[in-house]
Amino acid sequence: MRESIYNYYRGKEIDMTYLEKWFDLHRRQVELEALLEQTIAEKSEQGLTLKEFYLLHFLNQAQEKSLRQIDLPDKLHLSPSAVSRMVARLEAKNCALLSRKCCEHDKRASFICLTSEGQTTLAYLQKAVEESLATKASWLS
Repeated sequence: MRESIYNYYRGKEIDMTYLEKWFDLHRRQVELEALLEQTIAEKSEQGLTLKEFYLLHFLNQAQEKSLRQIDLPDKLHLSPSAVSRMVARLEAKNCALLSRKCCEHDKRASFICLTSEGQTTLAYLQKAVEESLATKASWLS
């Protein structure tokens, strides 16, 4: 790596190599997300997106394979309305990857549940994602 470049910001000396490292990290993240988006789109019969893959992943990690819909925006880094649209799109595709059930204690709330079909699809996609990430293993070390 080239010698450090120093600059001043608000009277403090800063090492620009950290900024350069940050931009490199961001570039790699964007490239990895594009790679995963392509992998998931090609491998899923349902034409899933990366965010939909994340949704299936978080549901799979949850107790009883379900989460309250109001808990999903924080996990997915999406707005509540974006999560609602995503769930509605998956339901409209009739792909049976997830189901919705009402909360017993609060009829206004609903749980989003990963189905057995969703678990099977997720396992297949996780393997494909692992293989894609392996091609960039040096970036992840």
